Amino acid sequence: MLIRPTTTASPRRSQDLYSYDFHDVSHPEEVLDALRGFYSDGLFTDIALQCSSGQVLRCHKVALCARSSYFRVMFTADMKERTDSLVRLPVVEVEVLSALVDYIYSSRLTITQLNVERMLKAADLLQFGAVKRACEAFLVRLLDVDNCLGMLAFSQLHACLTLEKEARRLLAGRFQEVIQEEEFLELDPDSLKTVLAEENQEVVAEAVGRWLGHDPLIRTKHLSSLALDVNPANLNNALLKMLGYDELSDFDSFLSLLTLTPMFKQPSMSFTRMRSSYKMIVVGGYHWRPLREVQRWDLSSGEWVQGEDMPDHSKESYAVALLGCTIYVSGGYRTNTTEVLDAVWEYNSESDCWTEGQPMLIARYYHCSVACCGCVYVMGGYRGGSAMPRTEMFDPLKRTWMAVADMVQGVGNASVTVLGNSIYVAGGHYGFKGICNYDKIQRYKVDVDQWSTLTTCPHPEYGMCLVSLNCSLYLVGGQTTLAERFNPDTEEWIPLASMKERRIECGAVAMLGCVYVTGGYSCSEGTYLQSMEKYDPHTDTWDIVGDLPEAARLHGCVCVCNGT
Repeated sequence: MLIRPTTTASPRRSQDLYSYDFHDVSHPEEVLDALRGFYSDGLFTDIALQCSSGQVLRCHKVALCARSSYFRVMFTADMKERTDSLVRLPVVEVEVLSALVDYIYSSRLTITQLNVERMLKAADLLQFGAVKRACEAFLVRLLDVDNCLGMLAFSQLHACLTLEKEARRLLAGRFQEVIQEEEFLELDPDSLKTVLAEENQEVVAEAVGRWLGHDPLIRTKHLSSLALDVNPANLNNALLKMLGYDELSDFDSFLSLLTLTPMFKQPSMSFTRMRSSYKMIVVGGYHWRPLREVQRWDLSSGEWVQGEDMPDHSKESYAVALLGCTIYVSGGYRTNTTEVLDAVWEYNSESDCWTEGQPMLIARYYHCSVACCGCVYVMGGYRGGSAMPRTEMFDPLKRTWMAVADMVQGVGNASVTVLGNSIYVAGGHYGFKGICNYDKIQRYKVDVDQWSTLTTCPHPEYGMCLVSLNCSLYLVGGQTTLAERFNPDTEEWIPLASMKERRIECGAVAMLGCVYVTGGYSCSEGTYLQSMEKYDPHTDTWDIVGDLPEAARLHGCVCVCNGT
């Protein structure tokens, strides 16, 4: 024997004996490899699964129970299948069932746009929790204005709470774009009522007008059953626009034929409904020094609440983008060392916490950032002496950055927004140390990965803000009080009422049908601005609506919608 037992009179205590806790780190993988080999070779199988087409997959009960609570209950409870050698799954396709079984033995699964819906349905049925969550995250990544209504219905059917929350958030934040989509026009009356229950009267009137106009003779019969809280005048105007009636008398005659006129002669009807909540979040900025505060402004109460400060507070000229409930703060440079940064920080607006994200491929400052089609994009900015045309995209599901097409012209201190599936960048400066102002609007089409120039800015400069609202682009801020609206369909610029203040490097956001502009720097007065002003497109007027907690320029400004 290699180690002799002790020969002392009194035995040693067990805790005094030398010991070694062995942990074989390769054990789980080797066990899984062995099980996968048994499955592939048909060894030791004790159960067969039959899919919808009749094909049979032979596998191991213990493996099924380890990953599926559906099979765990089936094989441990007093059920017929406990002793049977065959389990029939008539609603699961062979491709999906095979993929799920392969996942059990390999821990890997390929989810695509072609199989994700079927995969989630099967995972929901068979209670593969991890697979269902992965499919749900995949659908959240694909969520956009052209599919959010279908995603919302699908999420409710399969109890996908995260997908439902994000679909409602997108619906609340971009409702005007959603109602332009074919998905909205195909809604049944009950679904329409649910969708419209969260919107204000004027938006509801326009939406109902579009929906009725898609099939007026059939759909007007459902109008009275919708019981919408809508001003009849608003609905009249919307219907006139959609149905092509030139005079109100013609419209009344049309409604009389359908016996709907009494509805409009009664007071507006209402019903209990949930309202979306909107908060403007202001991130950082500069006021003689870099600011690190996160401030939340509740639109309904007008109150400011301070959130968790940015962890990295010694930088400026970064970019801010919102995707879902997450705010991405990218790049910038160190105020004291002028070091250009590639760092990304992510702020969860629901939990009020910061986490460090994946660094960008290229360090940059004075760049633009925006979310579109489930990803975060950054473009332009400076790293050296001249503005870069480089654009990159962050996939939040894969947690990776990748390069995409370059801009037509690299610009810094420009402004960016999203409309539909396109990204629009306005103005900015270029050339060595930004000596030239760029006078074009650049557009990036996400689906084809292509940049182009769209139109000329009416007053080209840097430090402006571009905001999308009601399917139009609003250009505000800069060194003047000028404001314009651009219609991408007609490529027409329309002058708007002048702003109250000149605001260079201000913040701007669209909320509840209006444009809110915050802070900035007044070149004429040489002062940082603390005030906020609101533009109402219905009245073409600007009004001062309050103050920031502190004067600031170069701050991030986003609107977070809670559509739950």
